[in-house]
Amino acid sequence: MTTETTRPRRAKAGGASQPDATPDANPQAREATPARFLDTYLAALLARASSLISDEFHATLARKKIPALQWRVLACLSDGALPMGDLGRFILAKQPTVSKLIDRMEAAGLVVRQEDPASRRRTLVALTPKGAALAAELVALALEHEASVLLPFPAETTQVFIDVLRQLIAQHTK
Repeated sequence: MTTETTRPRRAKAGGASQPDATPDANPQAREATPARFLDTYLAALLARASSLISDEFHATLARKKIPALQWRVLACLSDGALPMGDLGRFILAKQPTVSKLIDRMEAAGLVVRQEDPASRRRTLVALTPKGAALAAELVALALEHEASVLLPFPAETTQVFIDVLRQLIAQHTK
């Protein structure tokens, strides 16, 4: 079973038409024109939504002069210390990038490295009191932003969406 979505078309210079950037611009045209591949491809939709939503919050971070990767570290560690390797997977960064970032955050007094009591070969990263205070402030701002993003949707829809995303992540985590 295939569901066909459509998109409106707009006139280009010279009279030819091309896809309109706003899918809801013309409901009649939307019914007549098949959707572009990227308008229905899950990975592209997830990436586009993530980019749009993240960019909004990154503007808040920029006003506070907090780099996005630093925010991700603070958010990850707000629930407790993590091994360096896990931290890299959570913040979507390669190990050399994570190491340099943790060096800078340690120098700024936001994090500390600790020996993992369960394994002498692993290093844990934890927030300092200064880092925990900044993380708490930023998490509160992130939750406000998330609430504004989800406001148009009923709570049940939001929960289903979150559950589906968690399932996708679990199914595709190595």
